[in-house]
Order: sequence, then structure tokens, then C-alpha cells
Amino acid sequence: MISAEHPEGGTERALRPRPTSATAEFNALTVEERLRLVRNVSGKQKYQLLLNARDCEELVRRLPSQEVYLLIKELGVEDCVELLAMATTEQMTTFFDLDLWQGEELMPQPTLEWLAMLLETGERKVVETAREMDFELLTLMLRKFIVITRGLESLVDEDALADGRSERIYEMDFVDSESAKIIGHFLDILYRHDRDFYLLLMETVRNEADSSLEDFAYQGRSARLQDRGFPDPFEALGVFAYLAPASFSMEARAKIPFRAAEEGAEAPGFVLAVPPANLLGEILARGLEPDACWELTYLLNKVMIAERVDVGDLAQVQQAMQQVYRYLNIALEHLAGKDLDQAIRYFDNAYLEYLFRLGLSLTLDLKKRAEALRGAPPAFYLDGPFRALLEALCRKRPMLYEGALDVHRAGERPFAAVEEVHLCARWLERIETQVRLFDGRLGFVLPDPSTWDLSGCVPENPEDVGLSDLFLTTLANRLLGGEAAPCALGRDDLARLWSLVTEEGRIKPRVREESRAWAEGLAPGAGEFADYCLDLWEEGLCSLEPRDLDPRFVGGLILRLDS
Repeated sequence: MISAEHPEGGTERALRPRPTSATAEFNALTVEERLRLVRNVSGKQKYQLLLNARDCEELVRRLPSQEVYLLIKELGVEDCVELLAMATTEQMTTFFDLDLWQGEELMPQPTLEWLAMLLETGERKVVETAREMDFELLTLMLRKFIVITRGLESLVDEDALADGRSERIYEMDFVDSESAKIIGHFLDILYRHDRDFYLLLMETVRNEADSSLEDFAYQGRSARLQDRGFPDPFEALGVFAYLAPASFSMEARAKIPFRAAEEGAEAPGFVLAVPPANLLGEILARGLEPDACWELTYLLNKVMIAERVDVGDLAQVQQAMQQVYRYLNIALEHLAGKDLDQAIRYFDNAYLEYLFRLGLSLTLDLKKRAEALRGAPPAFYLDGPFRALLEALCRKRPMLYEGALDVHRAGERPFAAVEEVHLCARWLERIETQVRLFDGRLGFVLPDPSTWDLSGCVPENPEDVGLSDLFLTTLANRLLGGEAAPCALGRDDLARLWSLVTEEGRIKPRVREESRAWAEGLAPGAGEFADYCLDLWEEGLCSLEPRDLDPRFVGGLILRLDS
């Protein structure tokens, strides 16, 4: 709950933190030391530190607008009235710029909510903010809620203006009762404290055309956000542009430092609140110079604009931040391996956006290979794990199939380390080998799934057949003395095959060795695929007893049910 206003026009929270010995220790630090502590924590802890500070207002005003905004959004605007009361008009305008717009349109509901919160900060803060903020923006905010029907020309009593009878000056219609209460209170404060400003504002609200006003306000907003490191959406897309890894090199000239857009603002700390546990995390844990913090923030902003992230949704901001961290870490590991000193040199001397694009591009190279493989005829018959890997890599932002890390896992997640990139590259090599093996080298043409009739067989649908099934069925026919082709086997064939290949519940070593050599001779590297297929036989064929050889329950083969 909010208490009554101070005579100066401020407010006081009923539940202000009580002073403690820790508070005294905190206030004994220098301003810079207190700011450093505030920057490196988040949420309620940051809020408590600020409110416990003896110079709370100075600390709030030295924080970047974006950092204060994220804190307010995390805790809720209604619980941060004290912070709003201490914010500068420049900070307040940034809050409006970030939260009130959807595309090129100013949205009424969030506008009304912020104005209601501004009223809670006290009359002096309301007047100060109105006078100092962008005039076109303020005019547009009011135009969303009122239509002035009569003005100064309707004034009959010449003393009415001097006497403060504002109802005798302007008549207006409100869009609804809620806005009438809030906007009416807002205008009443302006009228009582600065009549000249009030009259200028009301005349502008009355006479400005909606379309041109919103256009001017949006242009002003875009310019201010660009100064804060939020680029134009089209420009922001460049952060995801491909950068050929082979051509990457640090600039010969020194990197131009990134400076604060807000005069007197400290470097942002919200980007460092949750450092990753990897090579990049080691760099961040050592501490960053202010220009590096600003550069990291501007990169994050660019990514958020390109990805259309709600910059006021802390969860989305954190996801975007982790995306930045992941690609930076991949790039640093690619360039420096495990050498921390070398990684620091790249972090300090290469533009972070280029490192981000390098890390992304290493995954895009995987995507390009995956898309080519997905278009090859054998791709239809790829076994589940290999198909899942291709699908994951072909996402808009290539993803890691977790089964590549652990056969007992499934699902996808973003890439976070260069070793994961290398692992998927090795998987793609395996798939490329499979594609070569099935390009006719086995002695048959892959069946057309649209015409292949598997009636009376297991599997009975072509989409349930994998390359391993085709290979093992072909191998089985070959071992049984028949044609090397994926022709369905009968029950008797299955029993004979079991005897030929099984020894103590496993594949006979000789069978494995000869089968591996056969595949390797057809396509170099295919011996690994043969091992993968024979492992499936061990699980689904060799582990069974002869009496349990039911075609319905034996995997790794195409079997007939009627013989």
C-alpha cells in the first residue's frame, strides 16, 4: 500500500526495509563500490540494496535506464513506485519507449497504467516529468484518451482562467470512466502547478492530427532507442547474417570502445547476473570493463529486436541473453580451444557481434549440410536418431539433438559448446556415408515409398522402415545364400539366420568382422554403420531364444508374417 504524499510531493512505501547491520556496512562503502554490488545482483536483492542505500536516488539515477526498467518489470510496476519517484525523466521516457508501443502504434492500456503509476509518485514528479519529457509523446498519450470539444474561445468569464476554474476553459470527452479518472487527475495537477504549460499542451492535443502526431512521436522514440542500442528492426537482422568461419580474423586496427548513451550512467550489470559455466563464463567472472558491458548490452538489444523479443519480459530477455552467451562461447572455443588467455584476447579485441555471428555460422554450416542430406533419396529411410538430428539442425536456428549426446535421451536444445558442433559434424559424416552406401552400391535401388507394397510384412508401412532394416535384411539374404537385396524373410529364414549369426546371445565375431569389411569395401566409413546395425540385431534378434523368434517382435529386419 502507498501512504499519503510528503509535502514535497514524493511518496513513502509502508513496507520499506528496516535498517540492519548489513545496511550500515553497505552504506559505509564508496558510491562506486555500492554501485558495483547493485549491478551484480538482480530482482528483489537489487531492489533491497537500492532502498537501503543512504543515497538511493543517486544510485537509481546512475543506473542505465534499461537496467531500472527490467527491475521494475521483474518486480511489478505497482511495487516499484519509490523507484519511479527517483528516476530521471530520461529514464522514465525510456520506460515509456520500451513498454507503450506495439509496432508503430502507441497502445492505450499500458499508457494508462504507466500514467496511473506516475500519479502515485507525487504531484511534483508528475509536473517535472510532463515538462521534461518529449512533448509529442506526451501529446499523443493524451490524445489516446480525450477529445477536446470546446476550448479558450468558449470562455465567457474573463476571470475564470485566473481563478482556476479549468472546467470553464476546456470541455472534453473521455474514452471511458477509467481513463476519465486517471487523465482527469493528471490534467488537474498540470493546471494547478503550471497553467501556461497546461494551456500549451491542451491546445496541441486539440489541434494536432492523429496520424502526423503518432508518426512524429514514433520517429522520436526510434531515435532515442537507437541511442540506447536498440537498432531499427531491419538493421537488427544483420546480427544473424552468415559469417564464413574460414574468413574470420580480428581487425588489424584497435576496436573502438563502446560508450554509454546516457551521460553519467554506470555500465549495465544485468547482463552479468547469471554467467554461464563455460569458457565465456570464466571471462565474465573475471570482471569486465564498462565499454565491454555496454557492447554486450547493445549486442543483446540487437538480438532481441531481431528476434522480436518483448524487452520487458524478463524471462524472454534472459533467454535472449543466454542465446548471446552460447554463440559467443562457441566462437571463443572454436578460436581458442581451452586457452583462457587466448580467449580473453579474442573477447577484448574482436567485436562481440562478429564473435556472435561466428558462433552462429558454425551451426549454420551444419544446417546447410543437413538440408542437403534431407533432400537426398535415402533420407526418407533414415533411422530415427539420424532423422531427428537432421530435423533439429534444419530449424530456423539450428538445434542440437540430445540423442547425439546420450542414446537414452531425446529432444532438442540450443548449441552451447563447440564440441557439440563437432559432434554433430561427425554425425553428419555418418549420414553422408549412409547416403553413399545406398546410392546403388549395395546392388539394388531404394524402393519408392509411394509404391512399395509391404502388405503381410513387419513393418507394413514404408515410413516405418529404416536404412538399418534395409541393410540388415540385405545382409541376411546374403548370409542365407540368396540375392543381396532387401527382400522380406520368412519364419524359416529367421530361424536359420539366428543360428548363423548368434553366439551366446551376441553377434558372432566372425560375422561382425566380415559384415563390417563388406560394408567398408562398398563405401569407406560404412563399417561404422554396419556396427550400428549389428548392435540392433544383438538387441532384437540374438537376445531371443529360438522358440521366441516371432516376426512380430524381432527388430532390424523386414519379415513376412504368413510363412
